[in-house]
Amino acid sequence: MTAPGTPDGRPSPWQAPSSPYGPQQQAPAPKKRTGLIIGLVAGGGCLLALVLVIVLVLVLALRGGGSGGGGGTDPDVAAVSPEEQATQLVTDYMAALEAGDAATAIELMPATEGSGNQYLPIEVYDAALAAAPVGDVVIAAPVMEESGMAGTVSVDYTVGDQAATAEFTVQDYDSDDVLALIALGGYMSLPAGFTGLGTTLNGTEVAEGTSFYLLPGAYEVGFALETFVPASTDPVTVLAVGESVEWPEVALTEDGLTAFRGAVQTAVDACLTQKTLAGGCGMGAVPATSSDGWTMVEDTVTRTLPEESQRNIDTMEGTPEYDEPTYVRGEAVGSVTTEIECTKDGQNGLCELFLGGSMSVPSVDMADPELPVTWS
Repeated sequence: MTAPGTPDGRPSPWQAPSSPYGPQQQAPAPKKRTGLIIGLVAGGGCLLALVLVIVLVLVLALRGGGSGGGGGTDPDVAAVSPEEQATQLVTDYMAALEAGDAATAIELMPATEGSGNQYLPIEVYDAALAAAPVGDVVIAAPVMEESGMAGTVSVDYTVGDQAATAEFTVQDYDSDDVLALIALGGYMSLPAGFTGLGTTLNGTEVAEGTSFYLLPGAYEVGFALETFVPASTDPVTVLAVGESVEWPEVALTEDGLTAFRGAVQTAVDACLTQKTLAGGCGMGAVPATSSDGWTMVEDTVTRTLPEESQRNIDTMEGTPEYDEPTYVRGEAVGSVTTEIECTKDGQNGLCELFLGGSMSVPSVDMADPELPVTWS
């Protein structure tokens, strides 16, 4: 019986070797002495058991493997050509991805020790591979250095319905004639635009400031802060380890937008009740005197909001700041009608501020339960 090969018919470098004892000789015809027959059967059984044990040990040694993407005891695997080793390493890795087996894929190509990079919980990767399965794998012939100690293997495949290409590196990093998959780059951090939102990938919150690894697949982005959502409902799709990904922008939910507008309205109402010459909400102070000699009386200012300015509040859109998304910037409120009691040469009058002044652009801190508003 021949040893099993790879799924595509190529011989596997991890298969068991043939018997070390060579071809068996034809046994002579048995003699008809009962005692001798019993002795031969018993002896042959022991010999057969011994051969089976030796072969089993060899198979386990070949498959028991080293760490870091290698497989097998050095002398056994070293006997396999570098090209075959490289092909088998990449074949095993891609087979794990196709099977949706993230744990095995990570075991075959683990992170570099001491790099400080982290893996997310395994269920995050399993969900990614289930949402956008890896398939249609085509592995090219390896391109090895002349020494055979390093090389690359190019692979074409699909992630969901998208085509992808990756180039894997294999290397004999400890000069024992055994190649291993070298961990690809591609560790990433959450973008600055997600700061303070409690970002989740496939339902698991990801710590800010960490460097983590993403396998190919699809990742649903969410936020623990319930007033925010990704602007796009499309998942983040990773085609190949090491490639940059396009993160969605951040937007307010409908409830978040309602809360934002409500906070702006509350701040505007407070500014309208101020009677002082100095106004809030980004308005300039009323001049103490007019150009024609009237003097404004402190604490007599009346401010009202025209319909157009009120409509600006009712329809205002909020845009999360990129580097601090919980700080949501609005749009200019608009003009304000301003009247003040004034005096001149002993006469009392009612003065109106030309163009009335205007309120500037509000920003709301949505991370603060009080929803404080600042103006710029």
